[in-house]
Amino acid sequence: MPENLRTLRRKREIVGEIQQITRAMKLVSAAKLKRSLSWREATQAYFEEIDRALGLVAGQVEGEIVHPLVTRRPVRRIGLLLCGGDKGLCGAFNASILAKARQFVRGSDVRVQTYTVGTRTAEMARRARLNVVREFPAISERQRGSDVQDIVRYMMHVFESGTVDRVEVCYARFLSRITNEPVIDRVLPAPLPEARVADRAVIFEPDVHELVQQLVPQHVTARIFQALLSSAASEHSARLMAMTAATENAEEMISDLTRDINRARQAEITSELLDVVSGGDALQRQG
Repeated sequence: MPENLRTLRRKREIVGEIQQITRAMKLVSAAKLKRSLSWREATQAYFEEIDRALGLVAGQVEGEIVHPLVTRRPVRRIGLLLCGGDKGLCGAFNASILAKARQFVRGSDVRVQTYTVGTRTAEMARRARLNVVREFPAISERQRGSDVQDIVRYMMHVFESGTVDRVEVCYARFLSRITNEPVIDRVLPAPLPEARVADRAVIFEPDVHELVQQLVPQHVTARIFQALLSSAASEHSARLMAMTAATENAEEMISDLTRDINRARQAEITSELLDVVSGGDALQRQG
């Protein structure tokens, strides 16, 4: 077999193996995206109820709500919670979030401390020369959000202790299965929902001031958890799109290589026929 034909067949075999891998990863990403979206939808009602309850309580409080997590003070240092993907092979997903974070840091007039979620996010943030002061492991679907409490407690602590005067979260907002948008939202001091007036008389137990002390931390937890869930769904969606494109590209490469193999084989047959004809002509001349 000619060297060129052997090489082309070996390339087609390798591309076929890669296509099997990308197709399998595509199916895995689709399953994870479906599970992530169902988890996100299941918790959406909780987030909405927290906002509604806090709005009703705020409508009953005379004056402004007093709580350490809503206290505004002069900003001398900002904490940036960076939520990216913990794995690769998801196209420009991580790069777009990191670019948004770098843009925020460069445009800030004060020092920014970065807190990362996920090992890969921490590595990318360090390569981008962001001031990473704390790394958190990526959230696990098996723990069903219990690992988010460590992140939330720490971010509340650095805000209440005065280590930072504002906390922003940078993540990919999930818009659809094919679209996500890198955004930065403020979580501390907590942006409270608009005060609401109940349609009928409401009895609060315990009193509204005690409810404020309980609802504000839950509101902050819900906002951070919502950002992490949106980022996870966006990551799976980006990887699904990337693996779909890779599978289609591999299929095109296999078609091109098959065509090249057929041409090479036809050229080989033509060359052998020419050798036979030339040999026959030579024998006739000798005879």
